[in-house]
Amino acid sequence: MIWIALVGMLAVVAAAVVIARRQGGGWWRYLLAGAAGWVVAQAVKGVILAPATVGAMHQGGATAVAHMAAQWWFLIVAALLPGVVEELGKYVPLRWMHVEGRGAALALGLGAGALEALAIAASLAAVAGGGPHGETLAAAFIAVWERFWAVALHAGLATLAGLAVVQRRIRWLLLAMGLHTAADLGAAWYQHAGAVGATAGAQHNALLVAELAAAVAASIAWVWGKRAWAARA
Repeated sequence: MIWIALVGMLAVVAAAVVIARRQGGGWWRYLLAGAAGWVVAQAVKGVILAPATVGAMHQGGATAVAHMAAQWWFLIVAALLPGVVEELGKYVPLRWMHVEGRGAALALGLGAGALEALAIAASLAAVAGGGPHGETLAAAFIAVWERFWAVALHAGLATLAGLAVVQRRIRWLLLAMGLHTAADLGAAWYQHAGAVGATAGAQHNALLVAELAAAVAASIAWVWGKRAWAARA
């Protein structure tokens, strides 16, 4: 079933590229800029988390990620850090490229979301090549559903970051950071629940909240950003 998730994720990536292409001239530059911004954001997050990661790796038994996910501060850091760093990873290239329209900002966000989906798809392919696994059809569906809303979230948030550039109002960037943090808080809660050995019911509820949080945040970003850009026209 893991191959179903892999194919579904690649379909989401392909759709993101098609939508970006429809945004007009120069779309590929913004698509690549979004991907580059995402890569830089991951590097920055890695540097910031390096001390905690190194410390966790010295702990006996659990892996570094599982050890960190079980800590009380994980919920805050795992949500706030991506919310701030990844949105700066959109805002900086948008400002550097002097973005003027919603379509360009949208293409940049799609680039970030598509590359993130490709990175996750690559990890799934590595797992699939490693031998038997117990993934179910439901798990595959959830994985594709999650990537769909993640790409939509990146795209919607990029339009808010673009508004921060063209209107020179930092509140739009802060809104993007806030929505991103809110979406990642659900995911962090789910990881934390698994790390501390919560019951199956509690983990199921945490997963439901995580998926809904991403969908709601993405919807708000798309609607709010589209209306704000339309009002500016």
